[in-house]
Amino acid sequence: MYTCIIIDDLQSSVNLIKDHVLKIPQLSIQLAATDAIAALAFLDSNKPDIIFLDIEMPGITGIEFIKNLKAKWGNNMPKIVLTTGHEEYALSGYEHGVADYLLKPITFSRFKQCTDRIIDELDKRNSPTDKTNFFFAEDDGKKVRINFDDIIYVEGGGNYIVIVCHENIKAIYKTMNAILEILPCDKFIRVHKSYLVAINQVHAVRGNEIIIKLKDADKTIPIGTKFKENVLRQLGIS
Repeated sequence: MYTCIIIDDLQSSVNLIKDHVLKIPQLSIQLAATDAIAALAFLDSNKPDIIFLDIEMPGITGIEFIKNLKAKWGNNMPKIVLTTGHEEYALSGYEHGVADYLLKPITFSRFKQCTDRIIDELDKRNSPTDKTNFFFAEDDGKKVRINFDDIIYVEGGGNYIVIVCHENIKAIYKTMNAILEILPCDKFIRVHKSYLVAINQVHAVRGNEIIIKLKDADKTIPIGTKFKENVLRQLGIS
């Protein structure tokens, strides 16, 4: 499943795109916002796969929004789909590398055409034939291999993260956003600004906590308020 956020200053436009997304089983919504500045703050600690972005908004335009993201992520940008009622912005959008350009009112057939193509591109990018199942991390002056399947959860702390595996625990010099670039989104889920969890290690969900079974005792991990809806959706909990 791929994550997306929706940004449009008109609530009616946000609602329409939300309705379209809910009909696409491969997509889940991380955020649906009418405040673009607040959405930028959300993206400081979250990186979706797709962003549906209006162009004409108070405070910041869609093009300015994209420039902010490029400064943050460079070439590792999410797929951006511009949504607008004005055809004249199309060329400017494509010059900034957007994945598609949807003219309002956006029909579901046109929306599905757009998302089917993007999902296909994301599937190819994330396919096992194209990606390894491990990465190397700096540990005490040497590069140590860490297998994705060995990771139970990741805890962030500033410029360092702690990776808890079945056999050991490693503290490495990486940010949460950096490790999000490495770990496959179909195997790991962000449950809190400071925690990533291997989906297959989730034993139970209790209130605003995830429970993981470790060798010696259960581990409880908080679910952040802004992450909860997406966490429950990705875990298949209604």
